[in-house]
Amino acid sequence: MNNYLIKGTSLSLTNKKIEQIIKDNKFTDAIINTYDLDEDSITSLIEDADTISFLTPNKVIIGKNFSNNALLKEKDVITLNKYLDNPNDSVILIFIATSLDTRKKALKDLINKLTVIDINDNPKSIIKDIFKDYNIEYRVINLLEDYYSDDLERLISECQKLKLAFLNTKKITYKEALDLLVKPLNKQDSLAFDLVREIALKDKRKAINIYTELLNYNIESYALMGLLESQYRLLYQVKVLLKKNISNKEIADTLEVHPFRVKKALELTRFYTLKELRTIIKNISNIDYEMKSGQVEKDLVLDLFILNID
Repeated sequence: MNNYLIKGTSLSLTNKKIEQIIKDNKFTDAIINTYDLDEDSITSLIEDADTISFLTPNKVIIGKNFSNNALLKEKDVITLNKYLDNPNDSVILIFIATSLDTRKKALKDLINKLTVIDINDNPKSIIKDIFKDYNIEYRVINLLEDYYSDDLERLISECQKLKLAFLNTKKITYKEALDLLVKPLNKQDSLAFDLVREIALKDKRKAINIYTELLNYNIESYALMGLLESQYRLLYQVKVLLKKNISNKEIADTLEVHPFRVKKALELTRFYTLKELRTIIKNISNIDYEMKSGQVEKDLVLDLFILNID
C-alpha cells in the first residue's frame, strides 16, 4: 500500500522518512508534487493523483498540514475515501500531520486505509540514535537535551556538527562537548531554572556563578527577578497539578509550556512544600516592588537574595 500518514513535529526527520519511503518503493525517478492543505484542497491533491504523468510513470504526492481542518468539507472526505479504496499504483501518497483528533469515526476510517508512521520526536531518543555508533558520556546527552530540546531542528543540527567534529575518534567527553556547544541566546529561562536548582540545593557558590552568567546577557535586575519568579511559579503550578495524578504531558498542556520544562520542574518539586513556594513567590514580588520604588539597590538585591539562603 503506497498511501502513508507521517505524524511528527520535526521537519528534518519527516523529510528523512519521506526519502526512505521513496527509496524503499524504488520511486527515486518520480515527480514530487507537494500540497499545503491549509491552502489547497484534498480534492485538488487527489485529482493530481488520478492524473497520468507524461514525463515519468511514477509520482510522489505530499499533503502537508493534514489535519481535521483539512477534512471539514464532506466532498473532500468522500473524494479521499474513494481514492484510497482504489489507489493509483504509480503514485505514492504521503500526508504529513503534526497533530490529529482521531476521535471522529470518519477520520478513524480514513487512517485505517493509510500506513501510519509516528516520528519519534523525543529529544533524548533522537540524540541516542544520532550517536549510536559513538562512545559519549551520558552527560553529553543531557547537555544537548538541556540546550536544544525545545528546537528539534537545532538539536539535530548541533548533534551532526558534534558528530562530525569527533568523526575520527568517535569518542566525546562532557568537557569537549561543553567547549564546542554554544548555549542558545534564548536560554535565559534555562539559566533561571539552574539558578533555582542551586538555590534549592543551597549551593550559594554555584548560584552566584549562574547569576553572573545571567548578567552576561545584559538583563536588567527587574527582568532577572521576573525570570526567577516565573520559574518558582512554574514549580508551584506543577506541584499543584501533580497532586491530581495527571501525566507530565497533561500538565504541560494545561500550563501551555514545553514538556521538557515540566520534566525539569518535577526534579525540584521535592525540595519545596507548597507553603514554601508561596512564601518565595511573595518575597520575590516584595523585592520587585522595593526595587522599582527605589527602596533597595537593584544591582545588589539578587546577590542578597542568594546569600540569604538558609
